[in-house]
Amino acid sequence: MSARTDIAASPEARLARTIRRGLPVLLLVLASMLYLGTRYRIAIDDQVDKCLPPYTVFLVDRHERAIARDGLYAFPAGERMAPFFPMQMQVIKRVVGLPGDTVSVTAQTTRVEGRTVGEGLDLAGTLGSPAAQFVREVVVPADALWIMGATRDSFDSRYWGPLPRHQIIGRAYAVF
Repeated sequence: MSARTDIAASPEARLARTIRRGLPVLLLVLASMLYLGTRYRIAIDDQVDKCLPPYTVFLVDRHERAIARDGLYAFPAGERMAPFFPMQMQVIKRVVGLPGDTVSVTAQTTRVEGRTVGEGLDLAGTLGSPAAQFVREVVVPADALWIMGATRDSFDSRYWGPLPRHQIIGRAYAVF
Protein backbone atom coordinates (compact mmCIF):
# COMPACT_ATOMS: atom_id res chain seq x y z
CA MET A 1 0.00 0.00 0.00
CA SER A 2 1.43 3.35 -0.94
CA ALA A 3 1.52 6.35 1.38
CA ARG A 4 -1.03 8.05 -0.85
CA THR A 5 -3.50 5.14 -0.48
CA ASP A 6 -2.95 5.06 3.28
CA ILE A 7 -3.74 8.76 3.59
CA ALA A 8 -6.84 8.29 1.47
CA ALA A 9 -8.14 5.41 3.65
CA SER A 10 -10.98 6.25 5.98
CA PRO A 11 -10.18 6.94 9.64
CA GLU A 12 -12.08 3.78 10.57
CA ALA A 13 -9.96 1.66 8.21
CA ARG A 14 -6.72 3.18 9.56
CA LEU A 15 -7.88 2.54 13.14
CA ALA A 16 -8.78 -1.07 12.34
CA ARG A 17 -5.37 -1.63 10.71
CA THR A 18 -3.57 -0.05 13.69
CA ILE A 19 -5.49 -2.23 16.14
CA ARG A 20 -4.76 -5.39 14.10
CA ARG A 21 -1.05 -4.58 14.07
CA GLY A 22 -0.75 -3.20 17.60
CA LEU A 23 -3.03 -5.53 19.58
CA PRO A 24 -0.65 -8.53 19.61
CA VAL A 25 2.21 -6.31 20.79
CA LEU A 26 0.01 -4.71 23.45
CA LEU A 27 -1.14 -8.13 24.70
CA LEU A 28 2.46 -9.35 24.84
CA VAL A 29 3.52 -6.29 26.84
CA LEU A 30 0.58 -6.65 29.25
CA ALA A 31 1.23 -10.39 29.73
CA SER A 32 4.92 -9.69 30.42
CA MET A 33 4.04 -7.00 32.93
CA LEU A 34 1.57 -9.31 34.68
CA TYR A 35 4.13 -12.12 34.88
CA LEU A 36 6.92 -9.87 36.13
CA GLY A 37 4.58 -8.15 38.58
CA THR A 38 3.47 -11.41 40.17
CA ARG A 39 6.94 -12.98 40.21
CA TYR A 40 9.10 -10.13 41.48
CA ARG A 41 8.80 -7.58 44.28
CA ILE A 42 11.08 -4.76 45.30
CA ALA A 43 11.85 -4.65 49.02
CA ILE A 44 13.33 -1.56 50.64
CA ASP A 45 14.99 -1.64 54.06
CA ASP A 46 14.28 1.79 55.52
CA GLN A 47 15.76 1.03 58.95
CA VAL A 48 18.53 3.26 60.23
CA ASP A 49 20.40 0.23 61.60
CA LYS A 50 20.25 -2.32 58.80
CA CYS A 51 20.65 -6.04 59.54
CA LEU A 52 22.18 -6.68 56.10
CA PRO A 53 24.42 -3.66 55.57
CA PRO A 54 25.16 -1.90 53.31
CA TYR A 55 22.12 -2.95 51.27
CA THR A 56 18.86 -1.02 51.15
CA VAL A 57 17.11 -2.36 48.05
CA PHE A 58 16.39 -6.03 47.35
CA LEU A 59 14.69 -7.88 44.50
CA VAL A 60 12.52 -10.75 45.76
CA ASP A 61 11.87 -13.61 43.32
CA ARG A 62 8.63 -15.14 44.59
CA HIS A 63 8.93 -18.14 42.24
CA GLU A 64 12.38 -19.19 43.48
CA ARG A 65 11.97 -21.09 46.74
CA ALA A 66 14.76 -23.66 46.57
CA ILE A 67 16.84 -23.06 49.70
CA ALA A 68 20.61 -22.60 49.58
CA ARG A 69 22.84 -22.05 52.61
CA ASP A 70 23.90 -18.38 52.89
CA GLY A 71 21.19 -17.29 50.44
CA LEU A 72 18.93 -14.35 51.24
CA TYR A 73 15.21 -15.10 51.64
CA ALA A 74 12.08 -13.07 52.33
CA PHE A 75 9.35 -14.04 54.82
CA PRO A 76 6.58 -12.25 56.73
CA ALA A 77 7.53 -10.93 60.18
CA GLY A 78 4.63 -12.81 61.77
CA GLU A 79 4.04 -13.31 65.47
CA ARG A 80 7.70 -14.13 66.14
CA MET A 81 8.70 -10.51 65.50
CA ALA A 82 5.67 -8.79 67.03
CA PRO A 83 5.30 -6.20 68.48
CA PHE A 84 8.55 -4.82 67.04
CA PHE A 85 7.53 -5.32 63.41
CA PRO A 86 4.07 -5.45 61.77
CA MET A 87 2.87 -9.04 61.24
CA GLN A 88 2.76 -8.87 57.41
CA MET A 89 5.92 -6.83 56.98
CA GLN A 90 8.32 -8.53 54.59
CA VAL A 91 11.66 -9.35 56.24
CA ILE A 92 14.86 -10.49 54.54
CA LYS A 93 17.54 -12.54 56.29
CA ARG A 94 20.28 -15.01 55.35
CA VAL A 95 19.71 -18.76 55.76
CA VAL A 96 22.66 -20.00 57.80
CA GLY A 97 21.22 -23.26 59.15
CA LEU A 98 19.49 -26.05 57.26
CA PRO A 99 17.41 -28.96 58.58
CA GLY A 100 19.53 -31.27 60.74
CA ASP A 101 22.21 -28.64 61.49
CA THR A 102 23.25 -28.14 65.10
CA VAL A 103 23.12 -24.52 66.19
CA SER A 104 24.89 -23.31 69.32
CA VAL A 105 23.94 -19.90 70.70
CA THR A 106 26.07 -18.35 73.46
CA ALA A 107 26.26 -14.77 74.70
CA GLN A 108 29.38 -14.31 72.56
CA THR A 109 28.77 -16.27 69.35
CA THR A 110 26.28 -18.24 67.31
CA ARG A 111 27.69 -21.26 65.50
CA VAL A 112 26.13 -23.59 62.96
CA GLU A 113 27.91 -26.93 62.66
CA GLY A 114 30.93 -25.30 64.35
CA ARG A 115 31.09 -22.36 61.92
CA THR A 116 30.65 -18.91 63.48
CA VAL A 117 27.68 -17.20 61.83
CA GLY A 118 27.01 -14.37 64.27
CA GLU A 119 28.20 -12.57 67.35
CA GLY A 120 26.49 -11.46 70.53
CA LEU A 121 22.97 -11.24 71.85
CA ASP A 122 22.81 -7.45 71.83
CA LEU A 123 18.99 -7.29 71.69
CA ALA A 124 18.42 -9.32 74.87
CA GLY A 125 18.14 -6.17 77.01
CA THR A 126 15.82 -4.50 74.49
CA LEU A 127 13.61 -7.60 74.64
CA GLY A 128 13.55 -7.35 78.44
CA SER A 129 15.38 -10.63 79.02
CA PRO A 130 18.86 -11.60 80.17
CA ALA A 131 21.16 -12.91 77.41
CA ALA A 132 21.30 -16.24 79.30
CA GLN A 133 17.65 -16.86 78.35
CA PHE A 134 18.67 -17.19 74.68
CA VAL A 135 21.73 -19.41 75.25
CA ARG A 136 21.00 -22.90 73.91
CA GLU A 137 21.87 -25.67 71.50
CA VAL A 138 19.27 -26.54 68.87
CA VAL A 139 19.02 -29.03 66.01
CA VAL A 140 17.17 -27.32 63.16
CA PRO A 141 13.94 -29.31 62.54
CA ALA A 142 13.27 -30.97 59.17
CA ASP A 143 10.70 -28.33 58.19
CA ALA A 144 12.60 -25.25 59.38
CA LEU A 145 15.57 -22.95 58.72
CA TRP A 146 17.92 -20.95 60.96
CA ILE A 147 18.05 -17.39 59.66
CA MET A 148 20.17 -14.42 60.67
CA GLY A 149 21.10 -10.90 59.75
CA ALA A 150 24.72 -9.82 59.46
CA THR A 151 24.85 -7.55 62.51
CA ARG A 152 25.00 -8.06 66.28
CA ASP A 153 21.64 -6.32 66.71
CA SER A 154 19.68 -8.24 64.08
CA PHE A 155 16.38 -9.61 65.41
CA ASP A 156 16.61 -13.18 64.10
CA SER A 157 16.61 -16.89 64.96
CA ARG A 158 18.97 -16.28 67.89
CA TYR A 159 15.99 -14.84 69.73
CA TRP A 160 12.94 -16.67 68.39
CA GLY A 161 14.31 -19.92 67.00
CA PRO A 162 13.98 -21.67 63.64
CA LEU A 163 11.74 -20.26 60.91
CA PRO A 164 9.15 -22.69 59.49
CA ARG A 165 10.21 -23.42 55.90
CA HIS A 166 6.70 -22.90 54.48
CA GLN A 167 6.85 -19.21 55.45
CA ILE A 168 9.51 -18.40 52.86
CA ILE A 169 8.07 -15.97 50.29
CA GLY A 170 11.00 -16.24 47.88
CA ARG A 171 14.69 -15.71 47.31
CA ALA A 172 16.02 -12.18 47.71
CA TYR A 173 18.88 -10.52 45.86
CA ALA A 174 20.67 -7.46 47.21
CA VAL A 175 20.58 -4.74 44.56
CA PHE A 176 22.21 -1.77 46.30
